[in-house]
Amino acid sequence: MLRPKATRSVLATVLAVSGTFHAHGAAAREARYRVTIARGDLAAALETLGAQTGISIGWDGPLPSAAAAAVSGQMTARAALERLLRETGFHAVRAGPTTFRLVPTGPGGAPRTDIPETMPDVIVTARKQPEALSTVAAPVATWVPGADPAPSRNNTHGVAEDVEGMVVTHAGAGHDRAFMRGIADSPFNGFSQATVSVQLNDARITYDAAEPGLSLIDVARVEVLKGPQGPLYGTGSLGGVYRVVTNPPVLGSVAGSAGIGVTAIQHGGVGASSEATFNLPVIDDRAAIRLVGYASVMPGWVNVAGGARGTNRSETYGGRVSVRIAPASGWMIDVVANEQSVAARDSAYVDVGSTDLTRHVAFLEPRDGRVRVAEGKVTGQIGATQLTLVTGYTRQDQREVYDATASAVALGLPRGSSASYQDTRAYSVFDQEVRLSAPSGHSFNWVVGASYLSATTAADGELSQPGRPLRPIFALSRWATEIALFADTSFPLLDRLRASVGARAFRATTEDSRRERRKLEADAKATFGLTPSASLAYRFARDQLVFLRFGSAFRSGGLDSTNTATGRYAADKVRTLELGGRLRVGDRLSIEADLFRSVWTHLQSDYLEPNGLTATHNVGDAVIPGGELAVEWRPITAWHIKSGVTWQRPRLDRAMDGKHLIKDARLPVVPDLSARIEVRRDFTAGAWRITPYAAANYVGASRLSFDAGLDRHMPGYGLARAGVAAVSDPLTVRLDIDNLFDARADTFAFGNPFSVRTAPQFTPARPRAITLSVSHHF
Repeated sequence: MLRPKATRSVLATVLAVSGTFHAHGAAAREARYRVTIARGDLAAALETLGAQTGISIGWDGPLPSAAAAAVSGQMTARAALERLLRETGFHAVRAGPTTFRLVPTGPGGAPRTDIPETMPDVIVTARKQPEALSTVAAPVATWVPGADPAPSRNNTHGVAEDVEGMVVTHAGAGHDRAFMRGIADSPFNGFSQATVSVQLNDARITYDAAEPGLSLIDVARVEVLKGPQGPLYGTGSLGGVYRVVTNPPVLGSVAGSAGIGVTAIQHGGVGASSEATFNLPVIDDRAAIRLVGYASVMPGWVNVAGGARGTNRSETYGGRVSVRIAPASGWMIDVVANEQSVAARDSAYVDVGSTDLTRHVAFLEPRDGRVRVAEGKVTGQIGATQLTLVTGYTRQDQREVYDATASAVALGLPRGSSASYQDTRAYSVFDQEVRLSAPSGHSFNWVVGASYLSATTAADGELSQPGRPLRPIFALSRWATEIALFADTSFPLLDRLRASVGARAFRATTEDSRRERRKLEADAKATFGLTPSASLAYRFARDQLVFLRFGSAFRSGGLDSTNTATGRYAADKVRTLELGGRLRVGDRLSIEADLFRSVWTHLQSDYLEPNGLTATHNVGDAVIPGGELAVEWRPITAWHIKSGVTWQRPRLDRAMDGKHLIKDARLPVVPDLSARIEVRRDFTAGAWRITPYAAANYVGASRLSFDAGLDRHMPGYGLARAGVAAVSDPLTVRLDIDNLFDARADTFAFGNPFSVRTAPQFTPARPRAITLSVSHHF
């Protein structure tokens, strides 16, 4: 567990760095880079420019085999791009703060006037190849920090507030579960494989662990792939993929940023946060290193009846080291090491009601977690083919303490005993992937590859009583592997019609052992399978397309002591058919819409045993129809409106024996309806760009679980936020108010597995929080 003294030291160090940055930052409106690119192939030159400046470059349709001009000197990224393109027949149009799109030039070298400038676009790589988001024939959403002056929180919850169809539980950072498009199996952190695959860059960092809750500091974007993604991401991606893409080191550039913030929480206290980033060249134009550090101490707002106040105080610290090496033209080596620790002195649920911030417990319930990620990636050209090699290793450690007094008898203690339960878990994921892909911009796009994954889980549960030694009552060990071959291809059928086909052939194994109160069980199982995907996309115009897509994904089975026939719970599968489209009208309007229907067979679900421990079983088949709509509109230049709505009906409609249920059971946690809206305005005052904003989210009613006795109603709620950002390069000052009206919404009707059957539980939304922050870059 992170000690307060250690946290204060880390925070003080980062604050000291911040002071140095403020003293020496340079006030340049647009960064200048040392650029050195030899004359040669356009695609290779664009990749080199991206590595040297950190920009992303996209284009529509095939990229011709043109020769890029040589570029050398100190200049802005845009100037370098224009020089590089001067003999290619293309012109660069800015599509975002660090994103450019290539469009054909007209007669005489002027930009074509028949191609309107679009709203900001993003280049995404979640489908293993770079693509402009506006042209992707799949349900992909992005969250780009810095592109929106009206952010929510810089974590997974903030992304979920801005992405249709994504839901995250409120168990605490590092202990939450993420769900997408109604594919939700359980609110409890058991040992079934997660339904959302979490990635850091190209490394998979979770298998059956909770969502790690990484702070989104110095990240380029978050890419969210919705719906089953089995062909490209393998087992466990039933609901989708959550992928964090960090900013890589920029070759030949000295740059950095730093920020500090102070947060006051109503009914709580005052906290502080700080972050800093350095980009340093090691070998000119050949190697660079990027260092990131952050820390925060946030006050608590939950009180123990007749005891301590603000017990759920939390501390977070983390850092990242990234190294980029360009050993030869067209080749790149990236190494990333990331670590984050989160500790809370107590849990955040209450048992009086969501309007009260008080809980009755005999013991505090501290929790802490630590995640460490190491990733290496090599990319390069072999002829006209792109080679990518990726290796990743993740270690995630968690410790939670619960007041287990309510279940003392069920756990084998004398009636009237008081005890706490300590849940300790260690997860690891090792994955390797090698893939080959078509050259960028080719009309026939393809990617083929092979992957290997090995995941281990070790869990121990111990009872603690005052004055007595720890008493082991639970242990679990798991080793899961997957070996796979995969392929995905996209090709034109007609002038405007493209088809895509993908598949993954795999062999998955799981070895389980579980001990619970002297009961030992062990089992091993190997499964062979194939998960396909296919789509058709019709493009009406450059920024107008409609697509029909089929996707599938698979999740391995495991040990189930309640199944007297096989002793296992079966693998489950999700198959989704969807109709979607994207429409952009100049720089004023962007619309994305999707209709989908998912069929989930042999649904696995973690459930609570009578003693409060978790186990997994199959509960039946589910059907999830739904639709999503996202709109961005600029009625006039200064105003920007973003909104979205999700409707879905996730229901369990058939039991494991094949019988239709008389009354469909809602899948846990996910609501039928959710919506968001944000309004902001830009104006200038002297050298400052001022952006006030207001935003709100609505989360509809949901149920905690479909298990007997725990099918508890969670009412819908709305939360609002507002603030203002003021920017005068290189300085940014922000004032943000979260939970503007201090609402007492019940965000999660669960907190303690040992007492949830005996008393209702509520997790109130964090009270009104006011944050003043200052950041500086050079």
